[in-house]
Amino acid sequence: MKNLPDHTNCVGCGICLEVCPTNCLSFYEDAEGFRQINADKDLCIGCNKCERSCPVLCDEKFNNYNRQDINVYACQHIDKDILNRSSSGGFFSALCETLFNLYPGKVTIYGASLQKDLSVKHIGVSSIEELALIRGSKYLQSDITPILASLKEKLRKEEFVLFSGTPCQIAALYSFLKDTYPTLYTCEVICHGIPSSLHFRKQNEYLEKKEKAKVSDVNFRSKSICWTIPTTQYRFIDGKVRYYRALENNFMSSFYGGTNLRLSCYGCKYARIPRTADITMGDFWKIGKSACFSFMDKEKGISLVLCNNDKGKFLFESAKYLLKFESRKIEEAIRGNVHLIQPVKNKNIQRERLLSDIKLSAMDKIVRKYDKLSFRKRLSIIMGRRGMKTYYYLKNIRHIR
Repeated sequence: MKNLPDHTNCVGCGICLEVCPTNCLSFYEDAEGFRQINADKDLCIGCNKCERSCPVLCDEKFNNYNRQDINVYACQHIDKDILNRSSSGGFFSALCETLFNLYPGKVTIYGASLQKDLSVKHIGVSSIEELALIRGSKYLQSDITPILASLKEKLRKEEFVLFSGTPCQIAALYSFLKDTYPTLYTCEVICHGIPSSLHFRKQNEYLEKKEKAKVSDVNFRSKSICWTIPTTQYRFIDGKVRYYRALENNFMSSFYGGTNLRLSCYGCKYARIPRTADITMGDFWKIGKSACFSFMDKEKGISLVLCNNDKGKFLFESAKYLLKFESRKIEEAIRGNVHLIQPVKNKNIQRERLLSDIKLSAMDKIVRKYDKLSFRKRLSIIMGRRGMKTYYYLKNIRHIR
């Protein structure tokens, strides 16, 4: 274990824990709020299974393709209810429904699920009714270790599996499995980075103090205003529901600004083409003129889909009957999602200052220090979400057909 990545390079996937025969490795949360690996050297037998399975240390085994081989699509689920409940255009729901219909009773889909304690871990679902448990974006690091053994067993039984996660989690899964499985499909999100769990908890405590009630649920990407205005929905145990745009939420504004992320995210080796998974999905930001999608369609969310290999192309072709879609160019996709080809830029000074304050200070002091809003931003808060929505549509009314 002496050569395992240090905290600046470790991605926190936990594969080393899963393969260790003596359980000498364990998770702990560091002072900045990120999952790290703790090693009990007295229990280590020097088998080096952890190093051989670490995705950071292993040689990468990418599929043999280039940009010209990637099929790029903009798409949107035809079911308006599913579209409204999705973070983007609902492609992931269409993909899952397609697999359940193709292989009834033989499919398990693994994805990130928000737990009652507001932590995130991967779970497996085997029916359309359970999809709500893994639908939507979760801007926290998900623990994939609980599902690895069951996932591998299903593949050995030649059952079908779809694993959805961040690019480093896809790479971790491949490193864990070692072998290739024809019944395994992988789907990655376009990742901006992993934010601090400590920051998330302190943000929740700040809102709980403000609202005088405990947070019971968080929707990181609510469409309460519209898709293009990032909004987080908080539910409280007393029934209250509150919406905060990024400029009103220090945790989310820091996430979008790239100042509260895991150190390894700034040097992410998976933020490039060729991609890691069979399919890459995200938001199709900056989509240009479209013969398929109207302005109003774009305000409801458009999914970006990259089919990276034959498996990915098969999945998309199978799911098309649930989608409104059109082919787009990879250059357009990159223009709106630069993290397809490069990681988040490291803002060392701002990051160090913010996370140091989060460790030592109360959240109300952090908000006063970092959330200094301009007059225009203060006015947008006063206007409220309904006023903002009205303003946004009136501003763009020339696009409405």
